Amino acid sequence: MRSTDTRRWQFVTVACVAFLLVASVGSFVVDLGSARPDPVAYDETVKLGLSAEVEQTAEHAGASIPRVEVFYSQYEYVVGYTGVGQAIAALDDPGRERQFGYPLAVYASDYAGRSPRCVGGTLVTATNPDWAPVTEMRFVIGSDARVAGDQVVVPFSSSSDAADFAADCGGRIVDWDGLRRDPPSVTGATDVASAVDDRRDAADRRTATARRLLDREVSVVVGRDAPTIRAAVRTAPPDTTVVVPPGTYAERVVVNRSITLRGEGATLSGGGNGTVVDVRADDVAVTGFTIRGVGNATRSADGSGDGSGDWDAQIQRGYGGGDAGVVARNVSGVYVRNVTVHTPANGVLLRRTPGTVVEGVAVNGTAEWADGFMGVIAMNAPVVVQDSVIDGGRDGVYLHRAGGTVVRNNTFRGQRFGVHLMYTSDTLVADNVARGQVSSGLVVMTRPSGNAIVGNDVRHANGGIFVGGAHSYVADNVVADTDRGLVSYATQTTFEHNVLYGNGVGFAVSTVVPSNRVVDNDFVANDRHATAGAGALRLFTHEGRGNYWEGAYDPTPGDGPTLDRAYAPTDPIDRRLHRTDAAVTLRSAPTVRAIRSFRGTTPGFRRGSIVDTAPLARPANPATLARVRNETGTGGDRS
Repeated sequence: MRSTDTRRWQFVTVACVAFLLVASVGSFVVDLGSARPDPVAYDETVKLGLSAEVEQTAEHAGASIPRVEVFYSQYEYVVGYTGVGQAIAALDDPGRERQFGYPLAVYASDYAGRSPRCVGGTLVTATNPDWAPVTEMRFVIGSDARVAGDQVVVPFSSSSDAADFAADCGGRIVDWDGLRRDPPSVTGATDVASAVDDRRDAADRRTATARRLLDREVSVVVGRDAPTIRAAVRTAPPDTTVVVPPGTYAERVVVNRSITLRGEGATLSGGGNGTVVDVRADDVAVTGFTIRGVGNATRSADGSGDGSGDWDAQIQRGYGGGDAGVVARNVSGVYVRNVTVHTPANGVLLRRTPGTVVEGVAVNGTAEWADGFMGVIAMNAPVVVQDSVIDGGRDGVYLHRAGGTVVRNNTFRGQRFGVHLMYTSDTLVADNVARGQVSSGLVVMTRPSGNAIVGNDVRHANGGIFVGGAHSYVADNVVADTDRGLVSYATQTTFEHNVLYGNGVGFAVSTVVPSNRVVDNDFVANDRHATAGAGALRLFTHEGRGNYWEGAYDPTPGDGPTLDRAYAPTDPIDRRLHRTDAAVTLRSAPTVRAIRSFRGTTPGFRRGSIVDTAPLARPANPATLARVRNETGTGGDRS
């Protein structure tokens, strides 16, 4: 019976792939004699470039950001880039031609005749620019115009207009070839990978500074020198410690001076009304408390809040005005350590609190995620959240415009999301454990850039790690026993040394722009190793090295590190290799081998397709894989 089924499958599949070969080659033929395509509106492009936060902040301030759009020979979409430097980095990428083909036309924003000026370091213009071909333009570089601290390259189709702008705003003028020879620097995934240790070190230094707040001398002991905690705070000199002995204190406390509030097994009860500890001074430490009786408000009662003039004012009011065990706003250097919070709303809420460290905290939120809110929420400034355990509630750690934050060595259980990044770039999310999330263990949204997600362990959740944005680094993570392990709607991001084990889908690729680097990952025991949505061919290979796919079949194995033929996890035959013997037999058919060879070298050959042209013969991360296999087999899961 199996032999008959195999022959029938061979006949049908060979006929289908032969048809696809003819049809697909025809659909991607480029008419070299055709006229250059006309530019399109930027809103009609697939957008890459600056992060959404940078773009929206700049535009809210009235800034104009030059853009570029590129028509590629083997890509059906027009790709738009926010920032000229971002476009050049993409055009110069070594894998660009194989993924997209060559550029048929490149247009840039034309500021000629638009009276551009530099106002306070911001590029402003009287009217929006049109498009012009880059080969006919001059570019002003090194002017006073900046976006998020980086220089803005300003294009002009008129040499005289470029000269006038340079005379007013500084800088020098180059043509397109000159700009390509000496392009502006752009931070990429490789830079993010090399900065991981620096981010760890910065968090270590911030933590060391915060811990010094615990060394302050004792000035007031509650019950001996003052009748209540509030009275003790009012009388304590700055830079001293208030000690709260064991017991339950029905108080809500405002800390409005730079002191350390140290509980010695004390419980604070807020009576179910509002925030329990409200920090309103710099360099405050809160340690050694159990906090109960937090109010259940998840936003400001009157809808008010600072940031009312910002583009994201509604988000700030909706997320940053609720009740919490500990709240700190518009202060710096706060340290929250060894505090347990039982809350129907937030555990620790931080807004504009640079230099703050949350360490060794336990937050017990609601059993139903929709009924609660955030374990730790940080907005508008970088913080460190480490060595903490958050159970229940909506999100374990929620970050909004908190670029530069470090979230490490925490455990998250039973939320919607374990870690949730919104408009937050340049962040390190490392060595966390997530279990039982309703949606995903870690999720990165709203087009940030420069994030590093490394060494995390996500299991027994509906989703694993969902990554959006660009120029990020996702490495050394374990995702096991989820519906979807890694989900990428990111661009220009590196995924390496991850172990995807026992998931419904190991890696789901959603972006239509195939610009990521995926290498040295291990795909084992997944129902489907990888899937892809609409878009051109995705190559999961870099510099002759790919990934390990359990079941990838090589009838003539050698001693080298890679197999001698490509593997396509989205192919109807290849994706069954680790599950059926018939697929192994059919894969060796000469026609099927030919189609795979062609597909691995032709950009844009199939929609929704992933090909690894150099699959690994052995796991890339054997020690990690062995540990995961052992823990799965014995019921252990590092929880």
